[in-house]
Amino acid sequence: MQVFKAMFKIVKKRLPSAMVYIIVFVTISVLVTNASSKDNQFKASRMEISVFDHDDTPESRALTEYLGKNNDIVEIEDDKDKIIDALYYKKLNYAFIINEGYAEKLKAGETADLFGNYHLDECFSTVYIGQFLNEYTSSVKAYLAMGKTSDEAIALAEEALSVQTEVNMLRVDKGGNSHYSVDFAGYFQYMPYVLISVILAVVCQVLVTMNKKDIRYRTNCSCIKNSKYTAQLFIGSGLFVLAVWLLLIAVGAVLNEEMYTGRAWYAVLNSLIFSVIVAAMAVFIASFDPKDNVLSLITQITGLGMSFFCGIFIPMDVLSDGVLSVARFMPAYWYIRANNMIADIEAFDKDKIFQCYAMQLAFIAAFVTLTLLVRRIRYSGASIGTAVKKAAVS
Repeated sequence: MQVFKAMFKIVKKRLPSAMVYIIVFVTISVLVTNASSKDNQFKASRMEISVFDHDDTPESRALTEYLGKNNDIVEIEDDKDKIIDALYYKKLNYAFIINEGYAEKLKAGETADLFGNYHLDECFSTVYIGQFLNEYTSSVKAYLAMGKTSDEAIALAEEALSVQTEVNMLRVDKGGNSHYSVDFAGYFQYMPYVLISVILAVVCQVLVTMNKKDIRYRTNCSCIKNSKYTAQLFIGSGLFVLAVWLLLIAVGAVLNEEMYTGRAWYAVLNSLIFSVIVAAMAVFIASFDPKDNVLSLITQITGLGMSFFCGIFIPMDVLSDGVLSVARFMPAYWYIRANNMIADIEAFDKDKIFQCYAMQLAFIAAFVTLTLLVRRIRYSGASIGTAVKKAAVS
């Protein structure tokens, strides 16, 4: 097991770079989980607004007072440059002017040119305040048309607009999913990117180091057969991958004790199979002895490529048929297909899920076969003997 021990000495030096991906992934997962645990609550937000009352009548003052009940009124000088600065630096969400003649126009049934406003873009606050002012003035106008006095019309309008609707967020879990589809579909959705980034960054680098000429020639001269040497590389890589996978699964269990119940076990098996795929892929890539900069490029292209083409970062629903046709030749596509069915994003079908498992296992067999072939050609004793013979002739 000398090869095995040498591998893990190198792994220790590569762990810090791998932990960066894991820590970021766990941090984001914790934030998402905390947000999802509060998704049954609804609370209207208050905005920072400024009101410039150029009419200064009981009607305009009543509007300003009513706005202050649900928003924070910010006092600022009535100067355009200062208002724009406050909006730019997010000290204000919205600023509007109650134009002179507001009360008279409202009594006459006119609603045009009642207000002026300052805003930087058509954001939520702009639309919200604009809609509120339209509803307020329309309500007051309607009560005035019914013969009410100004005070009565304003009071009735405020009463009508102050009616609160109770909001309850409904959580629906299909097919006895035990909250998997709601809380943790995303956890397993993004796990492939982390597995690819961590495993390729560590395992490939370790194997490339093990494949250096001096180590490889010394191994070929020893009593260790090439097949046993390769087997130990696979075992060592597999144990590291298993440790990373168990860490991610343990984090999921800590985030939610109900995570691994019911249908979620399909997702656990799915992630384990994909972890083995990435391990086999890492051994295959390392067989070509790429340099550090090339290896880093391969890791990024593989991780981001599968993430964008196979539905990890972008849902499959919005990907074109052409992109999905290409993605079928990537293992992450079959992982995401299975995960979507487990999470009820697509119709749950146990047979199709196992077909996705089978396709991923086929990728494992392909990578293992290709790795054995490449190593036999590149690192066999015959190839070394041929190289020495040519050197002697020259």
